[in-house]
Amino acid sequence: MIPYILLPRYFKWIGILLYISGMAIHAIYQPDLLDVTNGLGLLIQVFILSGLLCICCSKEKYEDEYIKYYRLTSLQWAVIVFIALRLFYKTMAWYTNDINWAPHWQVNSMLLMYLIFFYYQLYIKDFFMNLFKKEA
Repeated sequence: MIPYILLPRYFKWIGILLYISGMAIHAIYQPDLLDVTNGLGLLIQVFILSGLLCICCSKEKYEDEYIKYYRLTSLQWAVIVFIALRLFYKTMAWYTNDINWAPHWQVNSMLLMYLIFFYYQLYIKDFFMNLFKKEA
């Protein structure tokens, strides 16, 4: 079995705190995140990205083969959806000759898609399957 690196479980809470604090600082000060000379914008990007990475790479309470399978399929779907969205927006920017169609989001959106797919498979899908299951 190939070992894979996961952070301890408490990193999920550290990641949530980093993500929320980065979003709060961005909501309060509203700096230009595309300006490379803005130190506050860089700090916000570091908080958000490191928070998302901590959430994505932290262990679950019970880590088994299904969780490993869910991680793999979530990553695959996140990459596929990310590439499809990037191609769509790049094509629209080329077709309309409008630079505003060009996507300004990068890795953060792929990590968010991964988290959505992972937690959907882990919690929500089973909830709906049990909700509509017929009792014998």
